[in-house]
Amino acid sequence: MVVTFPIETPAQRQVLGVAIAFSILSVAAVCLRLLSHHLARKKWTLSDYLIIAAGILAVGLQSISITGVIQAGIGYGHVITIAGTYGTEPITKLLQLIVPLQFLWVLSLSCTKISILSLYLSIFPVTWVVRISWITMGVIVAWTIGTILAGCLICRPFAFNWDQTIPGGSCGNQVTSFTVTGVINLITDIVVLVTPMPLLYKLQMARYKKVTFITIFGLGGVTCIISILRISMLSTMDFTDITYSIPRANIFSGLEPCLAVILASIPMMRPLLGRSTYTPEVTAHPSKKSSPPSGRSRSAGDSEFRPLQDDSSELCLRPIGPKHEVSIAVQTLPETRGIPRGSEDSFEAGESRGMDQMQKGGWIISVKQEWAVLHGRK
Repeated sequence: MVVTFPIETPAQRQVLGVAIAFSILSVAAVCLRLLSHHLARKKWTLSDYLIIAAGILAVGLQSISITGVIQAGIGYGHVITIAGTYGTEPITKLLQLIVPLQFLWVLSLSCTKISILSLYLSIFPVTWVVRISWITMGVIVAWTIGTILAGCLICRPFAFNWDQTIPGGSCGNQVTSFTVTGVINLITDIVVLVTPMPLLYKLQMARYKKVTFITIFGLGGVTCIISILRISMLSTMDFTDITYSIPRANIFSGLEPCLAVILASIPMMRPLLGRSTYTPEVTAHPSKKSSPPSGRSRSAGDSEFRPLQDDSSELCLRPIGPKHEVSIAVQTLPETRGIPRGSEDSFEAGESRGMDQMQKGGWIISVKQEWAVLHGRK
């Protein structure tokens, strides 16, 4: 007979609220990530498939939490009260639900972390980052297998997890087991979080962009905080009064994988923000006023560029270097010709010209400046 508990206590409402809200948010985050790939015409990678799997597992975990509140008495009251009113069946069901809840927790977090690390491998092709990523992946896989084995073997026989009337059965310290797996989880969280930071700090870009990148990639710090809180809550669990002591630990156990999926998807949502009005490829600040050409000489290897005013969607650059040509001509007023053409024919890729004239007495002094312009693809 299935028991349905009325939703009466704050603990029940808290577990249900977190489970429903973050299930929706994690699904929305994965969908927005995939929509971003579609807008950017980017194919799905292993990182995307893993985050989809992580999202499905996280929602499955929250479904177990909801079932635990409605049918197993999570947050309803003490075990003695529930057993006296509804019998021991809800308690047995809750102990059964804890096993798959633990498995889904570790599997969802593992998929998320490996998804992030595989992303690092593609965008940070640096030797030490590659090595750390692969080593961390190996640790995560080992941690996942160890956590599942601990959940299966901590009680012998396995059914003793929920039926402690079995003769000769025994269980190890489940709270200690949860705490140890939580600590290893926290360590891998920190490694995943700090791995890209040195490279992001050394990026040659505007400071506000650098801070933005570091902040986005540093959002995983929130997951570390949740992991610490979860470990703290697990240490207070009492399996002899499981319905009363589990709500907070259950909230953080469900919150952590959902939040990890959300935060891992946020950096991939850049295409949803659109592109700069100044360039289709990169973000750039427009120059508020154009600078006059410099009169000082530059070395042949100078690659500096000066932005020009332009109302188009492209950022136009005037190169300052050896291809900057200046010609000066002097003619009398009656003449209509005689201004030398300089080196027009030498600019195969195109030209940008400027001419200034000054009249003094019966003479006209003309100054013409020419820059080579390379026409590239948009």
